[in-house]
Amino acid sequence: MTILASAITRGAVTIGVGAAGGLTFFLLNLPLPWVLGSVAASALITQLSPFRPELPATWRSYAMVAIGTMLGTGFTPDVIARAGTWAVSLLAMALLSLCFGLFAYMVFRRWGDMNRETALFAAMPGGLSVVTMLAEQYETETNRVVLCHTARLVVLLISAPLLIEWIAGIDLSAANHTAFSAPEAFDLTEHGKLALVAIASWYAATRIRFPSVMLLLPLLSSAVLHATGLVTVHVPAPLSILAQIVIGSGVGARFASYTLRQIVRDGWLAALVGVVLAAGSLVAAFLVAPFAGGDVAPLFLAYLPGGAPELGVVALALMIDPAMVAAHHVLRVCLIVAILPYAAHRVGTPRTGPP
Repeated sequence: MTILASAITRGAVTIGVGAAGGLTFFLLNLPLPWVLGSVAASALITQLSPFRPELPATWRSYAMVAIGTMLGTGFTPDVIARAGTWAVSLLAMALLSLCFGLFAYMVFRRWGDMNRETALFAAMPGGLSVVTMLAEQYETETNRVVLCHTARLVVLLISAPLLIEWIAGIDLSAANHTAFSAPEAFDLTEHGKLALVAIASWYAATRIRFPSVMLLLPLLSSAVLHATGLVTVHVPAPLSILAQIVIGSGVGARFASYTLRQIVRDGWLAALVGVVLAAGSLVAAFLVAPFAGGDVAPLFLAYLPGGAPELGVVALALMIDPAMVAAHHVLRVCLIVAILPYAAHRVGTPRTGPP
């Protein structure tokens, strides 16, 4: 009971720190305030104080359910009608992800002083949960893998809204206030149905062993509801903001496992890789857009090699075709699940003892 209370208290303080950072960013009209503000505050406190932010694993799973449900609301009948046009961009995303992974692998091997196993897992373009799970089964430096993914993700989260503001002309400060300026009316019946489906999806997900199932199953369930017109409402703004704070605080809390020296050693290289991959995603979006019949901004978000929950939140916060972005990131996760075990077996050495 004491351990449980301690975990809940630490989690509550972590959320409080993240919320304070999010509110600060919101008041300063900075982009993606609830995500980036909570990342910044949580990461900063790990390096400037003895407190080590940490969230109970179940709290992140609840946030994943909320985000999956939010992403599913974007699959309206109109969106489903044009889903067939995504084939070109989905193929481009798959090829681009392969190129990104090979590039990052070579960089980490050449300049990161990593063995083949660690470089392979650090280079994966997303899918941190499955990457971490498999990394522990091979002779990898798992902490370095997680740090590389986290540093790259932070770079992508910072660069994405700024580049989108440039290419799409979106007023980010205005986007911060959209959810509050015209909130959706609460409908007990409609929102109740959405909540029941989300809870049922969470319950089913706890009994299914599959990477990112806490995101994928609610997304699929919500998408079916909205595609068929059975439900038309969205997740209320306060829950959306809370989910963003949980995700952001969780990303920032990962830095608690590292000293500043470790962050400098691997973080700078991973961040540099992130910058190159963001630029590559932007160039690819411009090149593919004329053939895919889509806009550059959602393609850019779809091609960024980061976490599906985190970049899904970016698409939701900026209202940039969340369904299309989600579909691309879900496919990327599935490709990583399919390919990574084979690649790891080819280049890696299974652990002979406990990780």
